[in-house]
Amino acid sequence: MKFLFGLLAAGAPVIAASAVVLQQPGANEKPKTPWQSCPIDAVSCQGPAADPCCSPTNGLLVMALQWDSRFGPSDAFTVHGLWPDTCKGKQLPSGGCDSARAYTNVSAIIESGADLELAGDMATYWPSNKGDNNWFWTHEWVKHGTCVSTLHPRCYDPVAYAPQQEVSEYFRKVLDLRAHYDVYRALNASGIVPTQPETGRRPKDTYSLEEFKAAIRAAWGVDPNVKCRGRRMQEVWLWFKVLGRDRYFPVDPWGADTCPRRISYQRKSASASGS
Repeated sequence: MKFLFGLLAAGAPVIAASAVVLQQPGANEKPKTPWQSCPIDAVSCQGPAADPCCSPTNGLLVMALQWDSRFGPSDAFTVHGLWPDTCKGKQLPSGGCDSARAYTNVSAIIESGADLELAGDMATYWPSNKGDNNWFWTHEWVKHGTCVSTLHPRCYDPVAYAPQQEVSEYFRKVLDLRAHYDVYRALNASGIVPTQPETGRRPKDTYSLEEFKAAIRAAWGVDPNVKCRGRRMQEVWLWFKVLGRDRYFPVDPWGADTCPRRISYQRKSASASGS
């Protein structure tokens, strides 16, 4: 909760979740819809549950950022996903949380949305390593995006809501988080840079698992989870809770590392997409 205290110091007061209640209308008042009555300072997974439109029901989330030498810009981690978990760290159903919004054409939804730059940004920073972006993005939306309770259509102003706008908003939020929590930059600031692999040999230059974790800790005050395939660094996971509807702040990890003591962080190939 270190960063939550930082928010307090910055002048953004946080009230106890026990105080997060929706006011009951008086005899002559019309009931307020959730988007009208949400407090801005509820904290996910803290105290009694708030209205699911006001604070994510599945309020512990992990952003998985991947380092694949074949994909994405040479100076950026790409996105695997933003995955809501229960407040006890349990995974949600593999089929997602809303079968009525299990769309199969997420790429088309993104391209036709109001965010004109989203499709290009997705292709650059959220590419599929199997070559099928629509399949990948659809999978991430159905399994994970539908489980973000604050993005349910009932949580929007019904006059202003455009059908399926929550799809684009989910992906834009993740891309914004990726840009703000720039893992490549954080590692580089601590002297951890990708190295050139040697053909037919183990990498000459490796880093320790603790060096990776210390670099993230220096940047944001929390530890990540670092995931490897063998000794090759594959993903960095950052964990979050949420202030209000959508202000994410980092917290210490709930998962486990899967790397050995020494990690290979290989430079991306010249043919990597977006390089």
